[in-house]
Amino acid sequence: MAPKVVLITGCSSGIGLATAVCLAKEKQHEFKVYATMRNLGSKGSLETAAGDTLDKNLFIRKLDVTKEDTISSVVDEIVRENGRIDVLINNAGCGGVDGNDQWPLERCQAMMDTNYWGVVRTTRAVLPAMKKQKSGRILNVSSLYGVLGGPFYATYVSSKFAVEGFTESFAPVLRDAYNIRMSIIQPGPVRTEMLANFQKDREESVKDFDSATREMYLVQKKKMKSLVEQLDQTADDIAKLHLEVILSENPHLRYQTSEAGTQIVATKLKDPTTDALLDMLKQ
Repeated sequence: MAPKVVLITGCSSGIGLATAVCLAKEKQHEFKVYATMRNLGSKGSLETAAGDTLDKNLFIRKLDVTKEDTISSVVDEIVRENGRIDVLINNAGCGGVDGNDQWPLERCQAMMDTNYWGVVRTTRAVLPAMKKQKSGRILNVSSLYGVLGGPFYATYVSSKFAVEGFTESFAPVLRDAYNIRMSIIQPGPVRTEMLANFQKDREESVKDFDSATREMYLVQKKKMKSLVEQLDQTADDIAKLHLEVILSENPHLRYQTSEAGTQIVATKLKDPTTDALLDMLKQ
């Protein structure tokens, strides 16, 4: 049986790197992985982790989800060489702390361009091949903040809410018309370079907050510490879940990546008013 052909975005570190390596080294099921990143100068960690799968089961390519020409170049290569694309994992993303009115609008738009429009662009690029073959899996990496609007992350939250809405709306159409299954993955805090950058960015961003907002943020940061510790996972944890979803005959629309995350989502969904969210800073 031919290997499943997989395209993953955002593979220079973290979840993308771990998933690419996990699939490339999978023994029971064979995958041919195209691991992509915006800057090939950052490929060293992936090359090392890939080991002897490099250029055999794992191929590194340049792809910037904000630039359609780089997307089409990689997708065209994959289809030309393999005749199909079986799996797309939309993982590329960025984040940061903001009070919504604290960031320049251009920075907010840039984050939305990567986190949301990047998903739309890559999904559109693979759909002709998947529709033709009447099969495919698309995994969109969202966040618990894609269902829970955490304070001080307004732009990041908005981008992930958009990914959730896009997927939820599109999924039944693709499933019923083309046998293409879309799933949303909702990690909490994951020990990755992105989380480290989040933490570094927080210290810089809050310097520009007005005094009332900054004080609220610092109080909330202390309260969040224990919750973050409950949710904390590794990139390998998420990679294993990605493999499980890809191999599932009937994948769910949404997956939380931890039991604590599932409990948080369930608490929100059981109350249609969601008024409790207004008290998040007090809880």
